Amino acid sequence: MEVNVATADPESGLPAQAAEQRAAASDRQARAPTWGRYRWPLLGVLLAGMGIGVAGVAATSELVHWSSSTPFCSSACHNMIWAEQAYQRGSHFKTASGVTAGCADCHIPYESSQANPFQYVSMLAYKARAGARDAYNTLLGTIGTEEKWEANRERLAEQVRDWMVGSKFMTCRGCHDLQKFRGDDDPMNVVQHSGLLEQDSFDCLQCHQGVGHEYGEPPPRSR
Repeated sequence: MEVNVATADPESGLPAQAAEQRAAASDRQARAPTWGRYRWPLLGVLLAGMGIGVAGVAATSELVHWSSSTPFCSSACHNMIWAEQAYQRGSHFKTASGVTAGCADCHIPYESSQANPFQYVSMLAYKARAGARDAYNTLLGTIGTEEKWEANRERLAEQVRDWMVGSKFMTCRGCHDLQKFRGDDDPMNVVQHSGLLEQDSFDCLQCHQGVGHEYGEPPPRSR
């Protein structure tokens, strides 16, 4: 096939129309969006970020679970040996149904309930503050011996009680729904509990003293 020189591109030797099409294709490729050029590298970075995010969430959840366990609270974090012994004598350590409550269930907000994302962040902040305070007092040896523990037990118990009253015993209510008590044998049990939330404040420990820790005797009063 002969090529008409008059209509051929002098550089490529292609017909003018083919040369124009080739030039247009090259121009489109040169002006192609960045996504087209870097699609796979960007996709790889995205997948890597997602993997790191999932691993970070899993690691955080496991760390929170571990640091909320009773063995951690009783020994790894601060000196709570004697509190743990009293807890093991209490009614929450072993129950007829096998459902128990640990340290975090009673002492960490939202630990005993299904926390929403905002509550979960609040729980993490509370754990960080409490952990820093406990670590500081461990370094000082505030309750490093049984004698120091007994000397401070009343003060610490009052702090916990004040916090529970101020929060309307939210950790207790994480397990005990005040609206779902049965009164088969004791109808007053339902009446007494269902009306508590309507009160400005109430104190579960007035009737349930020693459910968390059973010392056998009240803490010594400071003079």
